[in-house]
Amino acid sequence: MKQENPLSRIPRDDLDEALFNSLRSVHKFELAKVAKFGLNYEAIFLLQFLRRHSPAKMSEIAEEMNIPISTATRVVDRVETRGLISRKKDRKDKRIILVSLKPKGEKIVREVENHTFEIILKNLAEFNEDKIKSFIETAIYMEKILRV
Repeated sequence: MKQENPLSRIPRDDLDEALFNSLRSVHKFELAKVAKFGLNYEAIFLLQFLRRHSPAKMSEIAEEMNIPISTATRVVDRVETRGLISRKKDRKDKRIILVSLKPKGEKIVREVENHTFEIILKNLAEFNEDKIKSFIETAIYMEKILRV
């Protein structure tokens, strides 16, 4: 027997509105970080990616950001100009460029992530434990939910 999808009981317009509101909230939250730290969204994302995957090949950066290598190169150029990252050729294969965080980039990405954490922590104080757990579960499974 096929199980009913729980979403089938939610009116489509309500779901569309909830998803748009979520997207709008994340968009505005990210724009606030852009304004606060003086970096564009791509630069912030690149720094956060490199904090987790440094050094990274240019091809890995392009794939993660879902942009062509030429665009990834321009993003890396802009962030490198600010002294936040460095790049060097791989010792084994000189055709491969590796991008790494510099101490200044590490400092900024920590500030960005601390800022995010503090805002969310403060705002979650308004919610009960069950809602906080639901939020965290949703965040954990977001990639799987959206299949990205």
